[in-house]
Amino acid sequence: MKEKISNLQLIFLIANFIMSAAIISLPQIIVHTGRQNAWLVPILSFPFFLLIIYLIFGKKGKAERFEHLFAIGKKGSLLEKGIIILFFFLALFIFVRDLRALVDFVASVLLPNTPINMLMVLSTLVIIYISMAGIEVIARINAIHFFILIIVVLFLPFLLLNELDAGNLQPLPGLRSFKALTKSVFISFSWIGELFFFILIIANVNPLKAARKAVITGTALGVFLFLIVLILNISVLGTKIVREAAYPTYVLVQQINLTDFLDRLDLVIVSVWIPVLFCKVAFLMYTINFCFSYFYNSNTNKFLPPIALTLGYLSILLFKNSMEHIHFSFYAWNSLGIFLEGCIVILFLFLKRMVLKRKEAKPANTS
Repeated sequence: MKEKISNLQLIFLIANFIMSAAIISLPQIIVHTGRQNAWLVPILSFPFFLLIIYLIFGKKGKAERFEHLFAIGKKGSLLEKGIIILFFFLALFIFVRDLRALVDFVASVLLPNTPINMLMVLSTLVIIYISMAGIEVIARINAIHFFILIIVVLFLPFLLLNELDAGNLQPLPGLRSFKALTKSVFISFSWIGELFFFILIIANVNPLKAARKAVITGTALGVFLFLIVLILNISVLGTKIVREAAYPTYVLVQQINLTDFLDRLDLVIVSVWIPVLFCKVAFLMYTINFCFSYFYNSNTNKFLPPIALTLGYLSILLFKNSMEHIHFSFYAWNSLGIFLEGCIVILFLFLKRMVLKRKEAKPANTS
């Protein structure tokens, strides 16, 4: 029986794809390029992704055509297989990138005396445990933790009210800042474009007819939350600190100081964010396992533990230190991510057209 997730769970999953990994260090490179006007990047990126979502779904009420896509055990078309292969590589690269980002953050901020290999193994075991439960469980866990994260992010402007400096957002953008903003928007595309993972699980959504609205809402929510974090980074810390800090958002939450005895809320906020990132990485592991199961023609978890541990060690071996990982995340991943995500969207549009032609041909044959 196919696992099902609600539209609300889909909203939180898509917002997680956009938000959870990006807030670690993405503000650093966006502000480095766009300076004080970098807060415009999410606003400028959103219409582009909104247009692609409308292209994917087409007219309202046509989402039901995706009901049997990517079904395990069913003979799929070459286009379906091509999309599955692209999703496999996309999930693989993001899994390695995000797991290493998580491990580096914990090793630098929370557990500096713990060996990075041990942190990787423990993190991978948690990811295996969550991802083996399936998409339903991942979506439920994510919905709980992401809802808490939403509340925390919405309260951040009030908690940092005394630290805000509107002067850090000036001067306002002009024609001279157009080139820098264009570069920043390009950098953000591969990160925000991770929302296209919804294509792989679109057939699991119930009810499917409201999926387009859920995807748009999830994208808007993720972009809005990232916008809040980006504006706070610039207005509280200033562009110089954001550009030089390894984890600017963590430095941001360290500025929260309500009273003399409530000055370590950063640890509380981090404890809210880490489970959300675990949910995202667990979904990526589920995606990789799903791709294997699709070609194996059986819904199985026997590939999952060895693949997860292998990729976990690869995340350590591929990057000698955190600087190499940051360089990959900021520069190499931009072009690679946009290429993979773009190919997935283009192939899916062809697949959608092919499915529509099949459905139109069936009534003609029966008559």
